[in-house]
Amino acid sequence: DYFTDNAIAAIEANKNRPFFMYLAYNAPHTPLQATKGDYDALPQIKDHTQRVYGAMIRQLDRRIGDVLQKLKDTRLDQNTLVIFTSDNGPWFEGSSEGLRGRKGMPFEGGQRVPMIASWPGRVPAGKTVENPAMNIDVFPTVLALAGLALPSDRVIDGRDFWSVMPNDDAADPHDALLFFHDKVID
Repeated sequence: DYFTDNAIAAIEANKNRPFFMYLAYNAPHTPLQATKGDYDALPQIKDHTQRVYGAMIRQLDRRIGDVLQKLKDTRLDQNTLVIFTSDNGPWFEGSSEGLRGRKGMPFEGGQRVPMIASWPGRVPAGKTVENPAMNIDVFPTVLALAGLALPSDRVIDGRDFWSVMPNDDAADPHDALLFFHDKVID
């Protein structure tokens, strides 16, 4: 709630000029905490820990909706790129839609997460892109969209993935993606 309330205030304060916002929620990380209302709304989840986790995601979904609504209310939604993604796969084994592994594992279930982009008129609605991208790709992509060059005084590992968004024939921006993890989280 704190992050969302401050994000909404920042949107209001900057609505008349270009701005960049990086909104990194700590939910649904530990400590696992949820409101009674969100917990009670998920009686189909019998395991207590998974139910609290699900309730946290329910609250997160609602509060992201509040941020998106603020963009609409300030008429910024039509000229704003919104990217939603995660830094790792799900916490619980078996909750990654049949993929092997979970958070902290180098397997696809620990690494593969959705990346959702919305920008009316620029990102085709309902389009699915199968090319993999990583969080390190967001920086070069946003710079390219803003018409700015990558810094030349350091190595940037990410790639501009914008070309794959509107173009079904675009080449994958990566030659290879490697995932390493020094331990398995239990």
